[in-house]
Amino acid sequence: MKIRQILTSLFTLLFFSCSHNNGSEEIDLTDGIPTIYMPLKINNFWKYDVSSTYNGNIMPSKDSLYVSNDTLINSITNKKMKSVGQDPVGQATGFYSSIMHNNSIRIDGARLKLTGTVNLPTLISDPITLNLNDFTIFKENSSAGTELSSLSGDFSRTIQTYLLNFNYTFKSVSDEYLATYTTNGQTYNNVKKTKLVLNLTVTYPTVISGIATNLTVLPAQDIIVSTQYYAKNIGVIYNNTTIQYALNPAAASSLNLPSTIPTSGILTQQESITTYHVN
Repeated sequence: MKIRQILTSLFTLLFFSCSHNNGSEEIDLTDGIPTIYMPLKINNFWKYDVSSTYNGNIMPSKDSLYVSNDTLINSITNKKMKSVGQDPVGQATGFYSSIMHNNSIRIDGARLKLTGTVNLPTLISDPITLNLNDFTIFKENSSAGTELSSLSGDFSRTIQTYLLNFNYTFKSVSDEYLATYTTNGQTYNNVKKTKLVLNLTVTYPTVISGIATNLTVLPAQDIIVSTQYYAKNIGVIYNNTTIQYALNPAAASSLNLPSTIPTSGILTQQESITTYHVN
């Protein structure tokens, strides 16, 4: 499979919205002041150079993200986001542009909140589909390490002939503040970082020597760590994403998984802003 096809399948998104659980947040008197780190007016746009590396193959691409229109969700106005790329069918391949596509975002005081559906790539199976509702992806005045939102759950999925149990936690976490940051030869001031993290565990319920047990196929690990760099009055200027996994070798051998499912894999990606227009 060509790397472009792999990336396209990894980042295909759906349209619907549902619910989530908020993580703990610190209380700050400036919470009610609207953040200016992501200007959200119709026709604002951001363009990115995308560089993806998978199994040693490097693929450059370009994505565009823009504010499409207003949309009402629970009687509150949100901004609908759209993205396009160089993919043959016009799909963005960058992680950030992809999770924003066809989803809605709004400013709620110091926070940016995302509503919609994201398909998160795992590399070992089909993407995990999560429905988010007012999921905080950024908070301007939060300190590094603060959890902003979190969504946990589990589901079962058949891979080959094995019915596997997936247990996940998807969360957003504030990261450090940078006075300046340079990407694509351009230096930006007042940069605030935020991480999106997907932690995943995969087990196989089976019987060994007459005893019911859960064989750990994928030990708990952060398989996605994606860091967005927000510049004041501009939006995301850079995004760095690592998607990786490492199966339990003994479990993989016991299940006799086919060679099409490697025991480990890694995809790295950088999205660097080239041009933008904000009002």
